[in-house]
Formats: sequence, C-alpha cells, structure tokens
Amino acid sequence: MIGCADAEKNGAGTIGESIGRNVTEFAQGVGTGVDAELQIKVELSEALKASGLTSTVAKQQTHLNAPDKAISVYFIASKALNATLIAKAYNSENQEIGRAIAEVKFGADDAQYISFEFPSEMDRQLVVVYKVDLQTLQPEAAGGSRSAVEP
Repeated sequence: MIGCADAEKNGAGTIGESIGRNVTEFAQGVGTGVDAELQIKVELSEALKASGLTSTVAKQQTHLNAPDKAISVYFIASKALNATLIAKAYNSENQEIGRAIAEVKFGADDAQYISFEFPSEMDRQLVVVYKVDLQTLQPEAAGGSRSAVEP
C-alpha cells in the first residue's frame, strides 16, 4: 500500500498527469467530432453572390434556446445589403422539403451569423443541402446598421 507521502516517489503524480492529459485529449476529440457533425452543406445562389455575400461556416443549431429546426450561416458582405433571404432545404432527390426566411442588413465589409428557422414538421435527417437565395431587396437605409432581424 502506498501512502500519500510516498505517491510522488512511486509515480502516482506522473500517472495522474498522464490520465489527465488523456481525458483532456478525449474531450477535445469529442468536441471536434460533434462540431463536425453539426456542419451542414449550404449553397448560395448566383444572385446572392452578385450582391456581395459569401459564407464560410454553416451549422445546425442545437443549444437549448434555439428552435428545433434552425440553422446558422456565417455571411461576409463585401458591400452593403438590406434584404430578405430565403433558405430552402432539399432532400437527396433534389426535392424541396422546407423553407425559412431571414431579414438581413449588412454594411459594406460586414459579417454576421444569420439564423433560419425551418418548420417543426421538416425532417432534418432528410436534408442533404440548404440553398440560400435573395427573396427581396430592400432600399438602402441610412446608418448601415449591423443587426439582423429574424422572423
């Protein structure tokens, strides 16, 4: 039996450090795996690209205060844009199975996450791609606010 005073001499501290390192690496691996699973495929229309928007990351929203079928897309605007965006969900047969809209307002050289809330009836497991397009363009408002108003 090893007493507490003898633990360091007998390698218990080294073993504890090793276990702690492995647990941390395991937790980081789980986080990376979950993060990858939440990423979704999003395609932007040519009209949306022409308006100056690009996107980098898109994920399913899973936190408790997010709606059940919401997605979040990070958009980067090279020029000001005030518009209604429409996101359509498509299955493996390229059939539309859900729609959501979001009111957005970007200044030039702006970026923000925009959320789209799909109907609760939509089966998210069937979605293979979300396609985002301009639904309507709004006239430029003075001030160039960075806020997004969601439906």
